[in-house]
Amino acid sequence: MMRLSNKVAVAAGAVVLAACSTSRYLDVTSPNSVPVGIFDQPTSATLMVNSAIGDFECAIGAAVVVEGIISDDLADSQLGAAQWPYDRRDANTQTNGIYGTSGCTSNQGPGIYTPLSTARFSNENAINKLTAWSDAQVPNRTALLAQASLYDGFAYGMLGMSMCQAAFDLGPAVDQKGMFALAEKRFTDAITFGTTAGLTNVVTAAYVGRARMRLYQGNSAGAIADAQLVPKGFVYNSNTDAADNRRYNRVFAVTQQTGNYTVEPVSLNLLTENGEADPRSAVVVTAVRPADSKSVISVPKKFSAATTAAGDAIPLPLARYEEAQLILAEAQGGASAVTIINAMRATVSLKPYTGGTDAASIKNLVIDERRRVLFAEGFRNYDIERFSLTLVPAIGTTYPRVGGTYGNTTCLPLPDVERFNNPSIT
Repeated sequence: MMRLSNKVAVAAGAVVLAACSTSRYLDVTSPNSVPVGIFDQPTSATLMVNSAIGDFECAIGAAVVVEGIISDDLADSQLGAAQWPYDRRDANTQTNGIYGTSGCTSNQGPGIYTPLSTARFSNENAINKLTAWSDAQVPNRTALLAQASLYDGFAYGMLGMSMCQAAFDLGPAVDQKGMFALAEKRFTDAITFGTTAGLTNVVTAAYVGRARMRLYQGNSAGAIADAQLVPKGFVYNSNTDAADNRRYNRVFAVTQQTGNYTVEPVSLNLLTENGEADPRSAVVVTAVRPADSKSVISVPKKFSAATTAAGDAIPLPLARYEEAQLILAEAQGGASAVTIINAMRATVSLKPYTGGTDAASIKNLVIDERRRVLFAEGFRNYDIERFSLTLVPAIGTTYPRVGGTYGNTTCLPLPDVERFNNPSIT
């Protein structure tokens, strides 16, 4: 069964209630889902792709939050024990935990493996069906293929950034580089289909996604070629909606709205090497008391708002010019990296970089700049892993909230829900 939006569910429910006797209310089938078989019909192709995109938009919100809690972007401030392993960084020792089983809006806490796997399957399924159908059956088939390929690439890519391994369609386990390769293939498809369909935004977003994947696979030349094609000011957002909890801006929702999470203390005042506060990673300290009542909630300023409705609807960027520039800086290094970063700083009135230009100094510059520019957008945890950064607090340090000690979780292992139900994995 595929879930429809809450708006569709409410509208459908109203029709049902108007048409039926009140004595039959309990016999009415819930209208918030439709039979999967409806997607076997070419006439439902657009609905199918929109549903798959919706699955990803829900999943990415949860994934950004989970990655933020494990890294030093966000910190736990709620009372649910199931979520503590994220903040304590020992989720990798609990393979039956919620990271593998929870959905994107679960009351138990956000999951990451199941929501992203669902999004990956939904978009892959759409691609397979659209490939089998003809243009005569689906007049906008190429455009739909471009969109489904783009979001499939995003899903594979985020799985690779968050999971040590994943498995697809009851197949064998795939490691991070394998997932990045699958994502790259889908982004390439999105570029091909999107170019044919004239979907400039989809094509450009795919260039950012493919540059990201190529960078992660060590293909600097390919990453540079793609990142250079991204125009200044470009941003491709995940659609958000204050009227649908699957489409909330999840960072706002779990911080300012519910008080379940806050900004990690070490990220409250991120400075450049010149000692300047960076507005791109600015934090708003609210009057909201968290569930644990230990401190007030801090919220990334980019995801803060005066009202709940406005905050839930803040767009979550999936691909943007600033990331493409940081990819260029990392891949090119040296004086080029300094020029790129200084140009980015100038747009927010920060002083230029004046430090060392040796390889180690430039690497540290890029790492720190990524931390601030991409703050609370889901990148920090994989940066910690791929750059082998020191974990803070240190491994073995006492976890102050509920006991135990901080672990070494970065990527998450294949969860039990996959290992025990997949015959290809022993």
